[in-house]
Amino acid sequence: MSCPLGYGQEKPPEPATGSTSKKVEQKAADPLSSEREVSTIPSADGSPFLYPSEKQFFGAATAKGHRLETQDMSMVIAIHNAVNEQTWQEILKYESLHKEVCAEPKLLRFLGRPGELTPKARWTSFFGRSPPFDRHDWHVDRCGTQVRYVVDFYDGHQSPSHPVSIHIDARPEVSFEGLRDRFALWWRGKTG
Repeated sequence: MSCPLGYGQEKPPEPATGSTSKKVEQKAADPLSSEREVSTIPSADGSPFLYPSEKQFFGAATAKGHRLETQDMSMVIAIHNAVNEQTWQEILKYESLHKEVCAEPKLLRFLGRPGELTPKARWTSFFGRSPPFDRHDWHVDRCGTQVRYVVDFYDGHQSPSHPVSIHIDARPEVSFEGLRDRFALWWRGKTG
């Protein structure tokens, strides 16, 4: 399954314009929940990060020109939140290399960068791999040191028991420290 917002398509849908279409969007968004789910990801102030509600997500996505159906929003939100939780777990694997320095890293912010390929994604797509449908940069506070992680989201291998499958490739940015951590985690996997 591709990104529910249409990232990775040749050309994203055109945003709706005009007062009539805005009224239709607002009316369509009315049955959506305003409740926000609490994540396991600690934010900059230590409180848990809050996921957007169905209404917030729908509003932001349609404002960017994505076409979503209101009846799909509970599933879209569930997938979105599960992917973010798994992304955080992938980042924590790297952060575990620094647990003596920082026992509880925190998410400062993340930035969606759809359409921008990371160097790794560009390289692997040159050799035939499908490009990711989305990319994020996650900025983490490692107890006073800001660390940037790059995250590529790929379509995974679907099966009857897993109709939605997303492969998450999260890793530290390309820097001396980032490359050192990538090698250390790879080595731990080889020897651990």
